[in-house]
Amino acid sequence: MNTTGLNIIKTLGCLTAVTFFTVYNTYDNYNYNYDSILAFLTFISAIATPLFFVVTGYMDAGSQHTTEWQMKKIRSILTIFIFWFSIYYLWGPYQKGYLIQPWFIFSLVIIYTFHPLVEWLAKRRVILAALVAGLLIFSFAYDLLAIYFTEHKTFSTPAQFRIWTWVLYYLTGQLLYDPVVSALYGRPRVAKIAAIAIPFVYIFTWFYEKHFFFSIFNIERNSFILTGSQVYILVVLIIIAANGVKQDATRLPVSEMVSSLGKTMTGVYILHYTFFNLLIQWIPINSLTAKLFVILLTFLLSVLSSTLLLKNSITKKLITF
Repeated sequence: MNTTGLNIIKTLGCLTAVTFFTVYNTYDNYNYNYDSILAFLTFISAIATPLFFVVTGYMDAGSQHTTEWQMKKIRSILTIFIFWFSIYYLWGPYQKGYLIQPWFIFSLVIIYTFHPLVEWLAKRRVILAALVAGLLIFSFAYDLLAIYFTEHKTFSTPAQFRIWTWVLYYLTGQLLYDPVVSALYGRPRVAKIAAIAIPFVYIFTWFYEKHFFFSIFNIERNSFILTGSQVYILVVLIIIAANGVKQDATRLPVSEMVSSLGKTMTGVYILHYTFFNLLIQWIPINSLTAKLFVILLTFLLSVLSSTLLLKNSITKKLITF
């Protein structure tokens, strides 16, 4: 994946994290109806978590990592979790960002604990591709069975705790880094086909969730579940399409802006809940416009704060690993 494409994906991860988790997972008691625009934002932003794991897998690929690197990654992840989780208990206004969720941290720790196996797989393209395909089939089958056997303990694992889904996306990032695979999806024609296919796949996924998963769709206030496996093809298409954007195709200010935003991805995942929670104490949300305005401010403040924290070698360790 070229640098411009990677920065676009990381920036998209920032945007979708803020819109998805402030619209869908932030509860409020304000008197306004759940607007269709909010439902639309929720739906198109459901790629946030998969993008994070794919990007992480891609950035970790391509070099031989030592045991020291592996342990440093685990220590960094646990340091971030312990620090922000402690603040969560000590300071009321602070809310746990999406990255500071036990299942998110647990998934990352599992991945880096078994990273020597990941590196072994990365050197064996066919086996890695077969494992990715197998995990995708398993994830999708489990999601389907969980819909029909809601009371069966075997299929009662909450979507976010289905660790195999996040391992699937991480390994997909590793596979996308492979030179042969990268050469295949790096062709301009492939990128154009992916870009054309994205809206059609979005539409298909919309109707798929709304009508096939109709029982849960109604229970969840006409919102979208999108546990992970359903959006796999969509995420891969978006990455391929973004990779088709060459550096000389974007103007310098835009390219620099996207590059700067991409660096703040992990920080935005951590901080945006807090800023949203603080803003709704000062800005009354009594309309759709007000909530969209608060979401925009949340994004800007999260990016600005992450940028400032990244400039210091000590605070940098608290928002990136």
